[in-house]
Amino acid sequence: MTKTLTLHRPDGTLITCWEDWTRPKREYQWKEGRSAMELAKAWFREETLSVPTELESLLLSIPWLRGVKLLTGVPEKVTRLPQRGEGRNHDLALIGQTTDHGLTVCIEAKADEAFGNETVSEYWQRAMKRRVCEISTKAPERIQALLQMVGHTEAPTEWNWGAVRYQLLAAICGTALQAKLDSSSIALFVVHEFQTNLTFEENLIRNHRDLEMLVQTLSSDAITVEPSCLYGPFQIDGVACFVGKIVAA
Repeated sequence: MTKTLTLHRPDGTLITCWEDWTRPKREYQWKEGRSAMELAKAWFREETLSVPTELESLLLSIPWLRGVKLLTGVPEKVTRLPQRGEGRNHDLALIGQTTDHGLTVCIEAKADEAFGNETVSEYWQRAMKRRVCEISTKAPERIQALLQMVGHTEAPTEWNWGAVRYQLLAAICGTALQAKLDSSSIALFVVHEFQTNLTFEENLIRNHRDLEMLVQTLSSDAITVEPSCLYGPFQIDGVACFVGKIVAA
């Protein structure tokens, strides 16, 4: 799977070791035991670039990905979201192919960092309060556009997407949008969890519940999410999207 795989920084520079990895904007995030550096190291566990074994196993787990081959990838890849504002930052975006389809894989690395501070409902309410105070914001339109992508046309409430973390809504929609830019008909949003000496069990449990909430809302079913499994496909803006989680302990 790694024979022709290459990784590049956003400026096109070839990545040949984990130290070449594109660092996150916040320098304090680049340290051992935290997600950004652990993700970089995971791709260079051997002397040269290689797909992490936990990701390779995930890619081989369903018939949809028969003949899968990863070709290229970019850390800290930004995909523009609808409306003005911050785009979706993928910790790593990969392009590949299966026997029959183009494939995009967008990875969100986590040690025990939260999926943002707000749910969709909380972000919506904060944005609407800014409107009342006559503070310019396009956040309500962006949220509505993202909800339309996942097939929801109403304002978020605690019973319909409101309880999902906004970061996860942006992540799955950003994955579909990146797939369209890549001309891929299949997309995977994968959470790569790193359990280190800096992570706390209660935070890992919180993150797992948040991811499970995303899958349950997408599927309208009380699914129990297990690591190393893919869930879907969910049709998002014309792209067949899967969601999965892998763990490096």
